Amino acid sequence: MRRTLMTLAFSLAAGALSIAPAAAQDFPSKPIRMVVPVPPGGTGDMVSRLFANVAAKDLGQTIVVENRPGATGNIGTAVAVRSPADGYTIFLCSIGNCAVNASLYANPGYDLFKEVAPVALLGYSINVLTVGPQTGIQTLPDLLTKARASQLSYASSGVGASNHLGGEMLKKATGVPMLHVPYKGSGPAITDLLGGQVQVFFDNEPSILPFVKSNRVKALAVTGRTRSANLPDVPTMEELGYKGFVIEPWYAIGAPAGTPPAVIQRLNAAFNRALQDPAVRKTLQDAGINAAGGSAASFGQHMRQEHDKWADLIRAQKISAD
Repeated sequence: MRRTLMTLAFSLAAGALSIAPAAAQDFPSKPIRMVVPVPPGGTGDMVSRLFANVAAKDLGQTIVVENRPGATGNIGTAVAVRSPADGYTIFLCSIGNCAVNASLYANPGYDLFKEVAPVALLGYSINVLTVGPQTGIQTLPDLLTKARASQLSYASSGVGASNHLGGEMLKKATGVPMLHVPYKGSGPAITDLLGGQVQVFFDNEPSILPFVKSNRVKALAVTGRTRSANLPDVPTMEELGYKGFVIEPWYAIGAPAGTPPAVIQRLNAAFNRALQDPAVRKTLQDAGINAAGGSAASFGQHMRQEHDKWADLIRAQKISAD
């Protein structure tokens, strides 16, 4: 009896191992759901739909985008990571839900490093340090001098957003106090920046760029490792002497942990090939987003580094969304 049971157990295990590669080889055999944990219309939604359309052609199956916004990305992410780990549910990973939120919330609703499988890094943008037209500020030293003399306020599109963290990083790096004024999105923050209700905004380049180009706000610095192709005359924060002052909001694809490696590899290849599409690269460039790409493992390393970096700042500045 014991030998019979052992033989049966080994047979079942061998059968399971043989089925897994076969299932991965046949992937995908039906449409894929892409959960996008942000509302329609924003940059993250645009990037998701752009890649869903192009990667679907490579995969031979439709990728259906499903917006599930709420709690700065936590709601949709929790839904996605608790879906079957078979490759038929993927989701938009960003600097928020796949790096910052794990430290910003006591309980974001999912465990970043236990429930998320990295798939592919798609692209990244930068933030631009801007001031309103009424300030008369022309340089970063001007800004710091004015802030020391009379407290300035800086806008953000919400607690924990990259433009909020940019303001906190500047406060930490310079010791200059500024008042944080959170808004529900970049649109209303820009409106008040133009109107003089707030003086400073570290906004994402895609949304603030038109206002810089039309000279309605003044750009003092960018937060990339290199200067922006769209703003070649604006220095980086590192050029201005603030080493490590790099903020590059990014967009990527994740899947539920436990998704078979072969399926992850198939998805990664499809999204990397989508990055080579000239129309995709042109759309990203026009939106102020730099194409990325690379292996799932390299994206996983990036995710860990970003998590640790922002966790340190969040602890130091005592930032919380709870």
